Amino acid sequence: MDFLFDTNGKTIRSCAFFIGIGMLTVFTTGCWQAVYVAQSSPSEPVALFLTWQQDPTTTMTIDWQTEHDAQALSTVRYKKVGSNDWLEINAVQIAFPYSDRTVHRVELTGLEPATEYRFYVGEYNRAYKFRTIQENVIDEPLVFAAGGDTRPAAWTFQDHYPEGLGTMEDLNEIALQYDVDFIAWAGDLAYADGLEENLERWYWWFDANMSSLIDEDGRVVPVVVGIGNHEVLNGYYFRHEEYEQTDEWREKIAPYFYSLFAFPGQPGYGKLDFGNYLSLIFLDTDHSNPVEGVQTEWLESVLSDRQEVPHIFPLYHVPAYPSHRNPDGDIPTRVRENWVSLFEENGVRVVFEAHDHTYKRTHPIRNGRIDPNGITYIGDGAWGRGTRIGNHSDEWYINKFADEYHAIIVTLHGAHQHFLMVNENG
Repeated sequence: MDFLFDTNGKTIRSCAFFIGIGMLTVFTTGCWQAVYVAQSSPSEPVALFLTWQQDPTTTMTIDWQTEHDAQALSTVRYKKVGSNDWLEINAVQIAFPYSDRTVHRVELTGLEPATEYRFYVGEYNRAYKFRTIQENVIDEPLVFAAGGDTRPAAWTFQDHYPEGLGTMEDLNEIALQYDVDFIAWAGDLAYADGLEENLERWYWWFDANMSSLIDEDGRVVPVVVGIGNHEVLNGYYFRHEEYEQTDEWREKIAPYFYSLFAFPGQPGYGKLDFGNYLSLIFLDTDHSNPVEGVQTEWLESVLSDRQEVPHIFPLYHVPAYPSHRNPDGDIPTRVRENWVSLFEENGVRVVFEAHDHTYKRTHPIRNGRIDPNGITYIGDGAWGRGTRIGNHSDEWYINKFADEYHAIIVTLHGAHQHFLMVNENG
């Protein structure tokens, strides 16, 4: 099931659309690699995760994790594919909460757009690759996958989610088939709830990405994430009586999230600009920040500054237009009252939501009613998390509902936006 927007954001037709797997290419890396591989080093770190903090056309942030050995070699060696000039940069070390693991983090800057790079991390002898994003989507399309509410295969919990159901690895592998440039998840990642006793769930989550987001040629797919209720102790900031809107309090109630992910970082909501053609805006639906107040003022400023950006996608966890939970709940109401009018005033065409563990697509909505020039809200977060029935799937705003695991494959080409929804079976 998919649909296509014209340059004015109207739904103009349904269509079948498929992007095949990219052609694999073999590269040589020169004698430096041969010497490096010959060392008696372990092959891979226990976890590897790529994301961005700044413009993805010229930067890349690389995280890897080590066990028991915070003093291990903590550098990244990298070069442009086809070049013989290797560069090296030192990492910073970050403690993995409640764990003997260390996170090593490097941000590479000054890279060339639309370019493949080969890299090694620390003392490990496996070669990996990444590619930077192109400067525009006029000459070639950008493809990414969006969703939320992930569940690794290791996390079965037989009483609720038995083996055999779709998992995040299944959806990750489907996304790889479309040669996506990156993945964006709108919260509820490892379901650790900020608790020490749930530490192993983060290990499973990073294992799942290691096993299913590296292709046969060693390219690692970057991921950008937002915060959900299952990243936070008790789910929401307002359940902490002494809460203050500070870095210290956010780290206290969401210790894993703020240690393990460079983006969005503090204060927990953020923007990621791809050249001058795409902006992803990750928001916090009352998890470690209130919807209203400072965050809404920030959102208004960010959207106002991006009036000329053709592709703007807000992503957040609790939906304004839910398919399973009550749309008159406090948080959906706050999202509609504080954010929706800002979306409508500033050229947003599509919003990604999560949390309900269903697939939903709304009619285009403007001013609280169906309008062909309105905004379409897509989501509700089932990237491997057990699906639910749609208790509110008959609401006036719902255009399509399904209790399906799904990834949303987004293609941007020129001013056009195309969306293809795929389940764990492709």
